[in-house]
Amino acid sequence: MKLLRIIGSFLFVMILMNACQKEYSIENGNKGVAKGNWQFNNGSALYKGDMDTIYQISSGSTNELFLVGASTNGTQHFEMHLFADTFKIGTYKASAFQCSFFYSSSVETIYEASQLVGEFVVNITSIDDNNIEGTFSGTATDSSGNLVQLTSGSFNSTFAGGIINPPSSGVLGDSAGNCKPVTIGGTYAQGIPTTNANTLQVQVTVTTPGSYEISTNTVNGVSFSRTGTFAVAGPQNVLLFASGTPTTSGGNLFTLTYGNSQCAFTLNVSGDATGTLGSNAGACTSFAVNGTYQQDVPMNIGNTVTVEVNVATPGAYSISSDSVNGVRFSGAGIFSATGVQSVALTGNGTPIDAGVQNYNVVFGTSTCGFGLTFLPAAAASDDYFPLSLNSNWTYELTGGSASDAITTKVIGYSPTIGGQSYQVMQGIETQSSTVADSFYFRKPGGEYYQYVDFSKWFGFDQYVGSEFIFLKDNVGVLQTWSTPNISGTIGGNPVSGHVEMEILDKAVPVTSIPGFNFPDVIKVQYQYFITGITNPILTQERWFAKNTGEIYFSSNDGTSSKIYQVTAYQVF
Repeated sequence: MKLLRIIGSFLFVMILMNACQKEYSIENGNKGVAKGNWQFNNGSALYKGDMDTIYQISSGSTNELFLVGASTNGTQHFEMHLFADTFKIGTYKASAFQCSFFYSSSVETIYEASQLVGEFVVNITSIDDNNIEGTFSGTATDSSGNLVQLTSGSFNSTFAGGIINPPSSGVLGDSAGNCKPVTIGGTYAQGIPTTNANTLQVQVTVTTPGSYEISTNTVNGVSFSRTGTFAVAGPQNVLLFASGTPTTSGGNLFTLTYGNSQCAFTLNVSGDATGTLGSNAGACTSFAVNGTYQQDVPMNIGNTVTVEVNVATPGAYSISSDSVNGVRFSGAGIFSATGVQSVALTGNGTPIDAGVQNYNVVFGTSTCGFGLTFLPAAAASDDYFPLSLNSNWTYELTGGSASDAITTKVIGYSPTIGGQSYQVMQGIETQSSTVADSFYFRKPGGEYYQYVDFSKWFGFDQYVGSEFIFLKDNVGVLQTWSTPNISGTIGGNPVSGHVEMEILDKAVPVTSIPGFNFPDVIKVQYQYFITGITNPILTQERWFAKNTGEIYFSSNDGTSSKIYQVTAYQVF
């Protein structure tokens, strides 16, 4: 499944991201002068020097801290790199993608430690706004590629002025402080919450690079803001995002603030839309029904009914049907223009009965109707991962947006690979309906197999295809199994790893997923190991419901976590 591939390829993504971010961070210029020293040993050889630079930057939800110094004679370079949401007293491990280490001269890398080499650990023993102290030790590679053990590492530093990532300076508009017109993105209507489509693009002239915060006051329930880091000086365009819900219609005067400079702009908010269902003549037109409708199968975002609306006055709208057979259709948004327009109403609820049902849709004072046929309920299969044709599942990322939603669907294609016949499931980006990939499964008895290219999981340079058992419904709680050792190269260097599975729980009810009650669920844990590294580089958990399929997926790399939960499904 695409969910597993996205997280499974995490190792390769992080390798690339670390390399790119290192270069970007150094070029960012957000450096603070520091005083302090560092030292470490390789056997009897002692390396030591002074700390000269320390800085922090933000990269999405993860912050990065760089401690940079030089050897006593100035010919060698010391660099410690830490990743965390916030930096505090504690342990930072290379195996969990929390730290890396480089020690080099002008002609070669003398020592390097990362998650691919072995366990390397940094301990922050003291930290505040002005000081940091700690120790480090672990496995590294030397200039010949040999594994060595660095010991007795320590560092301490005092930040000049107590600023790690200093704020930028500059003005709104041009260099003289003259305000420039803003560009307003999206539409705004009374009672309609703002989304990521509601934006404000502003021009800033940066004098000194660094962190920034640009925001407006709150007017009529709405505000705009953005924080980040300016890497260079000069004119910059910044996109701010709206939050809140307009409470009234009309013009609204906002004040925009960056540092000591301010500018003003007006935002127009529409009132309620008016119009009728149907054509220009006010007559009802045909409804376009999308999706499959089946008894006992909850509605999902693919269950829609499209209706024509003749808009007389632009503004906010809410269109809905009556509730019939446990299902109701509704839609809300903003009409930005007059004339005949199409609106998709999304189904909600779970069908109670099979057969034909009739619905009435209301907008303003007009009413139109359509008929809908519900299929009989599918027979129970006692299967935890159904592969019946056209069965589909939609998942949403907890805390994510609509663009993060993923749909998987079983299609009518059964290839033979290595003498085994597989059923194909497509991974689809739900919002765009774009097919992203295909995945191969088979189920002899109570064991569930997937054929995968392991290079997509471990970041190997070459294709490594094989199958593995991702679920066993015929074993008890705490039973474990693992893949064989999987070997390849990354950047030409030999790397191997394996995946370990464990049944965490079995035949348990799950009521924590909104809108569902699954009475019989198997919970499985997956741990990804690189040979030579004690701790897993990634831990996942997947839940499988009887007669339903996969309902939950989580991943944790030691610094961040993601959770996907099912929001809709159809099993045939």
